[in-house]
This record gives sequence, C-alpha cells and structure tokens, in this order.
Amino acid sequence: MAETCTVGVIADVHGNQRALAATIDAMITKGCTMFFLLGDYVSDTAGNRETMDMLYELREHFPCYALRGNREEYLISHRRVLRGEAEGPEWLANSASGNLLYAYGQMTEQDLDWFEALPITFRFEQEGLPAITCCHGSPTNTRELLQLTEEPVQKVLAALDTDYLIAGHTHHQGVAVHAGKTYVNTGSCGLSIDDQGYAHSVILHGEAGKWTPELLRVRFDVNAVISDLFTSGLYEMAPWFMNNNIHILLRGIDRTSEMVVRAMELSKEKGQKEGNAEHFQWPFIPEECFEQAASQVGIKDYSYMRGLRVAKCSDMEKVLAHYHSLISGASLWSEDYPNRETAEFDISRNSLFLMENSEGEVIGTVSIDDDPDVCALPFWNPLLEPVGELSRLGVRKDLHGKGIGRMLMAYAINELRNRGFSGVHILVVPNHEVALRSYEVFGYCKAGECELFGHQYACFEKEL
Repeated sequence: MAETCTVGVIADVHGNQRALAATIDAMITKGCTMFFLLGDYVSDTAGNRETMDMLYELREHFPCYALRGNREEYLISHRRVLRGEAEGPEWLANSASGNLLYAYGQMTEQDLDWFEALPITFRFEQEGLPAITCCHGSPTNTRELLQLTEEPVQKVLAALDTDYLIAGHTHHQGVAVHAGKTYVNTGSCGLSIDDQGYAHSVILHGEAGKWTPELLRVRFDVNAVISDLFTSGLYEMAPWFMNNNIHILLRGIDRTSEMVVRAMELSKEKGQKEGNAEHFQWPFIPEECFEQAASQVGIKDYSYMRGLRVAKCSDMEKVLAHYHSLISGASLWSEDYPNRETAEFDISRNSLFLMENSEGEVIGTVSIDDDPDVCALPFWNPLLEPVGELSRLGVRKDLHGKGIGRMLMAYAINELRNRGFSGVHILVVPNHEVALRSYEVFGYCKAGECELFGHQYACFEKEL
C-alpha cells in the first residue's frame, strides 16, 4: 500500500496567537497528523506567550519538526548580550527595538533554550515519498528572502539534493517550479501580505510518490489582534512600528523595510547635524524620525483605533450629537436621518461601531446595515452572498484627512468577516469624492446605480 501523509506547515506567526489558533484548528479538521514549524514564532504582535504555549501543546499531541527564524535569532543574540557573552546595545522601549524587547520579556529561559537548540534547516524523509528541505529564509540564512519568481530561488533549488523546498520569511504565499524542483512558500500565519484578514499556511498532501501543496487561507479576528496591541502595552513600547503592523493587518501592505531604513537615514542626518552621529544609530533612533519616515511611506497614526468599540445603549445621546454635527455636505444626512430609531436598530444588533478620543468624545461611527431594499437591487453579484452592508460612516469634521474613515471601514469589514459574511455592499452619493476615493483604495467594484429614498446612489461591492 502506498504511503500517505498530511502535514501542516506554519511559518511567521509573529506572536499572533489568534491566527495560529484558527490555523491549527483548520489543519486538524483537514486531517493533518504532523506539523512543520518554520520559525518567526514571536514578536510583532502581542500574543507571544500564548503562541509559545500553543506550540508546546501542539508538540505534545502531534509529531512536530521545528526550526528557527530570524526573530528567534534576534532573541538569542539579545540574551547573549545581557549575559555579557556578546557585545551589542541593549534594546530600548522605542519604535526601533521596543517590539523585540516586549517579545523578549514574554519569553522564559525554556523558550530561549529551545530556540537556541533549533536548526535553521532540516531534511524530512518519509518512506514512499520524496525528501523535503525545510528552512525559514534559505537553507543557509534565516534572513535571506527567496521570492517565488526571482533568480536566487532557482540557484538555491539547483544546489539542493531534494526536489522540494519549503520556506517562509517573505510573507508571500505561493508555489513555483523550476527545472523540475518545487518551491513552496507558506506565506505568513500572523501578518499576511496582500490578503488582509487571513492567516496563510500550507498543507502538504503526500500520496502516490509525490507531495501536493494546498495553500491555506483561514480567517481570524483582526480587530481583536489590534485591540491586543493597545491593551497589552505593546503599542506604547513601539508606537510607530505597531502603526506599521496595524497597516499590514488592515491593508495587507508591508512598508516595514522602507520605514525602518528611512528612519535610520533621518536619524543619521540628525546625528551629523548635532555632531554626535554615534548616538543616533540603531536602536537609539528618535521617535520623531520614525514618525517622519512613517508619514513618507504612507503609514497613518493608528492610535485612534484604541477608542474603537461596539456602541451601547448608554452611548445614544452622544451618537446622535455626532450624527447631527455632520448634517450638510455630500453625505445627505439631515435632521431626520440618521435618527434615534436608526441608532436604536443598529445598537440592538451590535452593529453600530464608534470611535472615541481620550476625552470620551465620539469622533467617528460606522454601521453594519440590514436593508432589504438594498439587498433586492438587481445588479449585485450573487457569488458574494451572504453579503453585509456598510452604512452611516461619519468622521468628525475637524479630523478629516487623518485616515479615520478608512480605519472605521476596515474595522467594520473585519467584523463582517467575523460574522461569516462573504461580501459587502456600500452605497454612496455620486458627488462624494472623498468616499469614492476610499472605496477605490479598499478594492470595491462598482456594481451599478440606483435611486432609493429619493436620492441617486452609486453602488459598490467587494469580496471579503
């Protein structure tokens, strides 16, 4: 009888225990009986301790083959510095190294000993199936980026004595075949690129003398992961690095390298002007340099999301005051809409979300609507069902241009995913140029136009 094997392959969790839990559950449901763990288990989000405990539990119940990534090497190196076994600066609670310092603080000596004992590559052999080489970055370097279509992959594959190479690190999921050899990248479980809201991983199906990779996408609660960044204190330790990671979680766009490099350049320039450049090297990079670099590469200040939550009945009066403050303009809001009845309907379904500032003032709202007249429009794509609708998006006028509307929209979209929807509808008046630009950024497609409630609307939809 031919050998069969189903292996779950996970890389680049980056402390996102919520994504890891969803991925493991999906893999077990799909029949995985063995796991490959390919590094970068911690740092970058808040659930490092929970992630490690989850991995230990997984190892108790299933055969697991593990290796270390560059994040684990950073932590090992830091322990050596603290022990006096190596030279180097100690990490600071800032955007340069605060993320790593936070992760290190959640690690035990057992964790660090395990990291140090792990290899950076391993060869897996199963009777009746081809051998596999596994690594984090490349077989010789945890930090090497092997992008699917670039020449270095072909050189690495040519040098291997196996026909399969499985890696992570790039955060780009996919499969490439070169000269008869197969390269599989798992993508990132915790911080996927170009596919926000989904944890990426791979299932290897071994049967009939070959391995067939299945690219796995699993939904997880993005809003809860972002909330964890604030409630854990991690955001305060590395604010602009966390703004960058929130940008990845919400938009699927990674600007990490560009932001860090630019911040280092600005810090160097600052040091040269002040005549003490050595005091402005990593990790002694001023926050103002990170703030400026983030702005230059398109990273917003996501600290506003700290005050995002589901509205309660006790919020009614300040929600209505917020609605009334936005009367006039392109939104067509009036004294009669949205009104108390509208807000009560949304709150009763836990479908009104508000953003507050530090003084408790409402600065933005958005709702998940349930309007049969909208659902009945004839031009919607039936393949996107079940579909939710976003409505009543409003940002306080003095805060326009801060990206708050997009934050509210992204939060509501994540909530739709959490509730099992596959698509989203949104209606906008044709002359609302700011809203139209936002919908384009988020990848909405125009489905048609309609007249409802006495007004003309452009109608957009998007797959979740």
